[in-house]
Amino acid sequence: MKSISFKIGVVISGLVLSLGACKKEAPNIYNMFNDVSVTFKGDHPYSVTAYKEYNDGDSIYIDYTITSAKEDMAAVCVKWEGQEAPVQQISLSDGANKRTYSGVYKMRATRAGESKYRIYALNKQAVYIGDGYTSVTFNVKANYTFVANKKIYVPDSTLKDRPCYYSIKRGESFSYLNGKDVSADLDFGIYRVVAPQAEQGVSVGGYHYYLYSLSASPLFFNINDISTWTKRETLFSGQLAESATFNANTGTTMLSSVSIGTVASAKTINLKELPRTAAAAIKLNSVVYFKTPEGKYGAILFKQITSDLDGKPFVVVNVKVQN
Repeated sequence: MKSISFKIGVVISGLVLSLGACKKEAPNIYNMFNDVSVTFKGDHPYSVTAYKEYNDGDSIYIDYTITSAKEDMAAVCVKWEGQEAPVQQISLSDGANKRTYSGVYKMRATRAGESKYRIYALNKQAVYIGDGYTSVTFNVKANYTFVANKKIYVPDSTLKDRPCYYSIKRGESFSYLNGKDVSADLDFGIYRVVAPQAEQGVSVGGYHYYLYSLSASPLFFNINDISTWTKRETLFSGQLAESATFNANTGTTMLSSVSIGTVASAKTINLKELPRTAAAAIKLNSVVYFKTPEGKYGAILFKQITSDLDGKPFVVVNVKVQN
């Protein structure tokens, strides 16, 4: 029995040794691409070399040199970590130095918050060969206000206590009862009318909803006497199906004061009331752009049209505005 046990032990030991001899070390991504190095230079006041803060609208320079010690580079890529594809790809032409390349990627600070960029190289087979295990990060200071999920009620003609007027500056809605004292800050209100039978299919619950400035004259909607109130003359665009522009969390769309101004100023903003037509009525996920009397641009996203537990109808909005 001892002899059999000994033989089994020898076989097992041999098998373990054999398997151990066949084992291969897995590649280590932290030393696979050591032949490529990247340095970031700070020769210009706008340059970022590791981490830097910028103001909205500033110029940003990523000034770099990338070197490959053992393999020719066919292309050099600038990569923003917020998207899959590189923001820039430079092909190195025949006859060029394909072991060292220097470049400057220039951009404008139009996205608030932190962004990370890498520089990496591809060989002639378009295979990644390294980024030097380094990157630069910069932060763009926010210069706009974003207010989410604010309710604006359809006004009532009896108690008059529903918050049916909205102040962009304050980020709050107010009722007729408490609105007079802050009327100089009230930018718009919401009302609804029963949709004609022929337009029921394009209405929300059988109603058309509209936005209006309290400074409109004459008012389509005048259930409340605001004749003694201060009238704030904010101007609006018509409602547009541009929720993707408002909600974008990549790229540079509506993510800074500069980009809000760029997008909104390209619209026709000249209304104090949305026309009382089916086409002009507020739709879910539509956007209305605005310009305040102080010259600040912004946008309103209509997220939801519903009623509370007491059956009182309201509209839910998100608002972005330049500071």
